[in-house]
Amino acid sequence: MKRQRREPIVLSQMRPLTLFFVLSGCIVVTFALIYGDSVLAFLRKIFSALGPVLAGFVIAYLLNPAVNWMEKRLNKLMAKPLQKHPRLATFPRGCSALITVLLFIGTVVLLVAATSSQVVDGISTAIEHLPDYIETLTAEAEKLLSADNIISEYLNRISENFSATALGAGQIDPVDLTQKLLSVLRSGAAGTLGFIYNVVVGTIIAVYLLASKERFIRQFKQILYAVCKPKTAAWIDNQMTTANSTFGTAVLGKLIDSVIIGLFCFTGISIMQMPYATLIAVIIGVTNVIPYFGPIFGALPCVLLILMENPMKALYFLIFIVALQQFDANILDPRIVGQSIGLPAFWELFACLLGGGLFGIFGLIIGVPAFAVIYGLIRQLVTERLVERVADGEIAPEFLRTTLGVTEPVQQSGLLDDDVDSPYVQHLILLEDIDQPKEGEAAKDES
Repeated sequence: MKRQRREPIVLSQMRPLTLFFVLSGCIVVTFALIYGDSVLAFLRKIFSALGPVLAGFVIAYLLNPAVNWMEKRLNKLMAKPLQKHPRLATFPRGCSALITVLLFIGTVVLLVAATSSQVVDGISTAIEHLPDYIETLTAEAEKLLSADNIISEYLNRISENFSATALGAGQIDPVDLTQKLLSVLRSGAAGTLGFIYNVVVGTIIAVYLLASKERFIRQFKQILYAVCKPKTAAWIDNQMTTANSTFGTAVLGKLIDSVIIGLFCFTGISIMQMPYATLIAVIIGVTNVIPYFGPIFGALPCVLLILMENPMKALYFLIFIVALQQFDANILDPRIVGQSIGLPAFWELFACLLGGGLFGIFGLIIGVPAFAVIYGLIRQLVTERLVERVADGEIAPEFLRTTLGVTEPVQQSGLLDDDVDSPYVQHLILLEDIDQPKEGEAAKDES
């Protein structure tokens, strides 16, 4: 059956409330385009104020699988007390959320305590060997400048250009330069304190979110079904459920992959007797959350740390990290993360490059699961449209199977189909039919 064409939308035929929202949206979009800088500044203030809430959502989302696992275990252990005392039904959830958050805090504190001493040792070693490195670099630079080759000419040109600047000519006011450095340090300290504040308050908020997540989900669905039509709301609900599953499997898979890579790194550098083994393994494991490029980003400061102790070991470590990154990108990551979200390795790399180019580090981390959701949605809509063309006789079924490769059954989304009721509407109709008494029962009741 062919889909009927939709009639054009006429503003005069809209309901007053719908027309109000349409015109208000047009005014808001126009104002945002004209005063873009002011709107962006206002949005930054809102996100800054809601920083702890956003951090709480992120922490709660990451810890939700662990809370579910622990809640199931507590429900089994407390089955008899829960049956005798129904008021204790919410106790396993709250206890699981609190224990999981405490374990999360304990893990972070343990990692910081295990690596803080090595960080102090690395900084002291850097300060101790810094004059020797400066002297060595100065001697090597003088050799390059005195040699007669292309590199020396290029370095001389750079030196001449630098001498022509105000900094190279010594025309910079030391007081002004000191004030600028203090301003940069002040902003960095404020950003660090703000991040710590968001994490601490967000951890407290995460406990409330994990303990009452069903209530928040139910309230969101109430708003969704109150604003949208049942079919549209059901489609949005279904897509959000799919996105949540994709994000959950991607995040959990990437965390497992990062833990494995961190353990492999610790084992490898311990066998090679590298310095700062614990600190380096933690850095590599944490930065491995960034797909493909994470181990390389984490390897740069680690190479500098080892370089201060032993240059040859730094070279061996660099070779080891490149091999570990290739193992992760080509073998481990596709099997843990790629298969769990149904995204091929090429599209993972594409999502990393696109997300990193648009949103930086955050885009690198969130790019793969976000693109996986978009990839799945586009694939579903395209396949659904192809099946409709087969039903209309525009495409042969054999061409669809052999050439286009569509062999799996397609679940209709129902978003644009006006003839099919959503599952929620069908359930309501079914409940209404069940509620109506039968003719025989009605006659018996009357007698």
